[in-house]
Amino acid sequence: MVPARSTTPAPTSGHHFRGRFWGQWVWPLVGAGVVLLAGTTLYRSTENVHVIAVTSFLAMALVCWAFYGFVARQLALPEVIGLGQIVAVAVASAGATFLVGLNLNDLTGSIGGISLATALVGLTEETSKLLVPIALFLLGTYRNPRAGVAIGLASGFGFAIAETTLYAYQTAAASGPDFCGGDTPAVTTGTVIAAQVARIFGVSPFHWLFTGIAVAIAWRAWHLYGRKGTPAALGGILLVMVVHSLNDTSATLGCGEPTVQSLLAMLRYVLVIVMYLVFKAWARKHTPPQMIGAVSTGWTPQHLGEQSVPADEAPAEDSPAREPADG
Repeated sequence: MVPARSTTPAPTSGHHFRGRFWGQWVWPLVGAGVVLLAGTTLYRSTENVHVIAVTSFLAMALVCWAFYGFVARQLALPEVIGLGQIVAVAVASAGATFLVGLNLNDLTGSIGGISLATALVGLTEETSKLLVPIALFLLGTYRNPRAGVAIGLASGFGFAIAETTLYAYQTAAASGPDFCGGDTPAVTTGTVIAAQVARIFGVSPFHWLFTGIAVAIAWRAWHLYGRKGTPAALGGILLVMVVHSLNDTSATLGCGEPTVQSLLAMLRYVLVIVMYLVFKAWARKHTPPQMIGAVSTGWTPQHLGEQSVPADEAPAEDSPAREPADG
């Protein structure tokens, strides 16, 4: 007997740069470019450090908004968390990282110099960025994996915006960290602008990508396995810490060798792309079923379906009205 054919069409994934790839998230990114152009032009004419600081703050915030808008479009994040909650987490995490992370960086630097500070920066900064997300998880909120990814990104955004603004003042005053231990080069408006633009597009994205990866791994492990997923969650967090420290340590290499330092600076942009791909590989595991066939190919889950969790090991979920399950 020949089985009847199903009349339901199989879901088809979109092309890499079609489907839900493009969207309103592009406009904040364009806005960041406009802000940088106008702000740096004004800074060149006035040399007022507050101008470059405000420019850095606004441009960095717009880049963060653009990236969040892109991910929210792929994962349907507004279904599980509101924009106001994202802003609140970002602000709280900025405060936590300044109180904990930056003070620990200063402490390790005073003890062992720049070498120790860069070696431990992954531990200090990633721990401080995870304080708010982990605290919320322990309080029983935002345990839905998509909401977890959202607050992980928000925590990275808060640190990125605050640190980028702080570095605008430090760079202009030549008081930032000296990775090579030599004389501080002469500061000009051009070098300050170049440093801030490089930070906005080539350095600060690591803050939300690293934390986004750590949270995507941890929340998935806890979602699937409950408490038994803790070793996998901690392993993912530890891996991110190591990569973060290695990235910062690379800034101390090639001192006195401009060619080597330029090459390392270019490689960091490559690492940004690699970290985005790693983040996407983990985040797309939570693409909602209704989005399959609509998202671009890169955001289609490789393996559909979820593994069942024993009732005694499953973490408590929020009410369906606030954070519906991924399906």
